Amino acid sequence: MFSIRIRPRIREFTNLSQEVVIDKFKNIINSKKYPFQAKIIEHHLVVKNYNDKQAFWSPEMTLEVVENPMKGDEFASHQEPTLVRGYISPKPAIWTFFVFAYIGLGLACLSFVVYGTSQMMLNQPTSLIWYALGCAVGILAVFIASQIGQRLGEDQTELLLKFVREGMN
Repeated sequence: MFSIRIRPRIREFTNLSQEVVIDKFKNIINSKKYPFQAKIIEHHLVVKNYNDKQAFWSPEMTLEVVENPMKGDEFASHQEPTLVRGYISPKPAIWTFFVFAYIGLGLACLSFVVYGTSQMMLNQPTSLIWYALGCAVGILAVFIASQIGQRLGEDQTELLLKFVREGMN
C-alpha cells in the first residue's frame, strides 16, 4: 500500500460523554488486551507500544477527548456531544529528523540551483547544479525511507486504530 499520509488523522464523534470515553480507554489499556502503554492526563492520551515491542519505526498515537464545539450549531453535520481527535505519527525524535531532513535538503537544493543558475547567467563554469541534483536524490531517499518505515509500522498503526474504534463503541 503506497500512501503519502505522514501522520494519519483521527476525527471521530460519539454520543458518549468525555468521561465515559476516557474511562473506556483506561479500561482497555488496563485489560492488557493490546500491547500498549498509555499516559492519560485529563482529556489527553498518548498511546504507544510497550518498550519490548517498540522498534525504530513504531508509531505512537496522541488523542484528545473534547466537547464537540459544533454540537449546538444547527448547520453542523455532527451533533454528538464528544469529539475524539488526534493523530498517529512516528516517535517525536523520528518525526523531527524527517522534517529537518526535508527542510535542510530542500534549502540546500534551492541554494545550489540559485547559485548555479546565477553563475550560468554570468557565463562562468558551474558544477553546483549537479549538487542540486544530489540534494534532490537525497530528498527522494528520505521520502523512500519514510515510506519504508510507514510500511514496517503498518500493523501497529492498524492496531492503534482498532484500539480507538473499540474505545468509541
